[in-house]
Amino acid sequence: MKRILMATLALSLLSAAAAGAQPNQGRFNQDDRADGWNDPDSRWGDPRWSRGDRVPNQYRQNQYVVTNWWDYGLRRPPRGYHWVHNDRNDFFLISIRTGTINDTFYRNDRNQNWRQNYSRNYSYDDDNYYRECRNSPDPAGIIAGALIGGLFGNTVGRGGGRTGATLAGVIVGGAVGVALTNNLDCDDRSYAYRTYYDGFNAGRPNTTYQWRNPRNDRRGEFRVGNYYNDRSGFRCANYRQTIYMQGRSQEARGVACRQPDGTWAIVS
Repeated sequence: MKRILMATLALSLLSAAAAGAQPNQGRFNQDDRADGWNDPDSRWGDPRWSRGDRVPNQYRQNQYVVTNWWDYGLRRPPRGYHWVHNDRNDFFLISIRTGTINDTFYRNDRNQNWRQNYSRNYSYDDDNYYRECRNSPDPAGIIAGALIGGLFGNTVGRGGGRTGATLAGVIVGGAVGVALTNNLDCDDRSYAYRTYYDGFNAGRPNTTYQWRNPRNDRRGEFRVGNYYNDRSGFRCANYRQTIYMQGRSQEARGVACRQPDGTWAIVS
């Protein structure tokens, strides 16, 4: 009888220990630590949250709130909610009062949608100006100000006051870049790039931005037409550029769209 009681007690203790050792299969609670959640599909400290989870308090601070939600193809937050982002530029629609997630918008999903529409993500290595002029004078401060986007524009990161959700560069590459910057030297391109950056990021449709190189008196106009969301929800804009040099003008038109990292890439 004594042996039976001891065996029963041992089984009870083992069952309790096994129950306590089970991984957290439920929701991420407000009192849990983000770096303590064992999620094999997530980066350390950034689990893949779902609807009904609560984001950690750090992501409820003002620096993570997304006020320009339309630029990322996000829907208008209903009353009592706002969008926040994490350090990977994933977006979460949360209750302002409780931090509970109502909707998610993951960058990895966005990257896949972007590649389906536009072949691949573009970085500063794809930019003609960066490749050809990075060792030349930069009178408009394009490279120094990290206005060329992709990986280069987002290297500031946490602690520097800027993240992928608040910093948007611009990339002009390939045949489109050649058409836009044909016959322009590196100084000219520096001034022209400033208008690209200002134009796309200002969010003001039907607005013209002008530049002029005081060294050779070349000048240009960059006009952003209408903003719209493409079929996958990416923010896009029509543009027109006119360059004046040696008594002649040269015009180019096309479309730029905003990648998942926030960078405007000229796609046509």
